[in-house]
Amino acid sequence: ADVLELLGDPSRGIWSDYGLRSLAKGDKMYLRDNAPGDAPYWRGPIWINCNFLAVNALRHYAAVSGPSQARAAELLQKLSDNLVSNMFENYKRTGYFWEQYNPSDGVGQRTHPFNGWSSLVVLIMS
Repeated sequence: ADVLELLGDPSRGIWSDYGLRSLAKGDKMYLRDNAPGDAPYWRGPIWINCNFLAVNALRHYAAVSGPSQARAAELLQKLSDNLVSNMFENYKRTGYFWEQYNPSDGVGQRTHPFNGWSSLVVLIMS
């Protein structure tokens, strides 16, 4: 399958309405505990640092002439919108940026206030 099609497919890939998951929904380790009583950390939640890298790659391919240019531009716009709107909604609701976001409902989770890599949203907006 084409990488961009897989990326943008919420049922097979890592796409969600709130950003890219850190692990595909169909992976056997998706949202499984790291150890008994230790909630999944990198096994599904949305991380802004990883999404930032994907946004930058999509931005590059959206600017390069070729067969994937239009699809990359479409995914870039959708992903950027999803990330920015979800983080803004969480900020309005709680007053915080969060370390990670739930892939099912977009709710901020783990550490807060978290202005480390979550501040990359400013670069995503640029």
